[in-house]
Amino acid sequence: MPAPLAALEAQRDGILREITQLGDMRKGSITETFRACGKPGCACHRRDHPGHGPYYAYTMKAAGKTRTVQLRAGARLDKFQREVDTYKEFRALSDKLIAVNDAICAARPEPEEASARSEKKTTSRSSGRKLQGRSTD
Repeated sequence: MPAPLAALEAQRDGILREITQLGDMRKGSITETFRACGKPGCACHRRDHPGHGPYYAYTMKAAGKTRTVQLRAGARLDKFQREVDTYKEFRALSDKLIAVNDAICAARPEPEEASARSEKKTTSRSSGRKLQGRSTD
């Protein structure tokens, strides 16, 4: 049994309130890597060694180009991580909002006049295509 329209609208209002409470956000991801250095005798070249690091990089796409910001462990990395996590929350709430709006649209009754007019229009409509190869001159 579908949820009543008023309950769906209340759910949508709640999601919108949650979205307005989100703080700063940024789209992208943060990766952690370990790397081998350029010194041939260093332990990081051994097979069982993970490499130097961790090194952190924030990556995002803007206008079709990938931008990367190198980060070190500390306050700046924590700030970027909070903002990326907030964006993930925003995306999840946006998906919920769209699902609830779809349910609202399905539950909302259509006006009688509009549905009768749209049925009439669809049955009496011509294709509207012009015939190719014929001249109107």
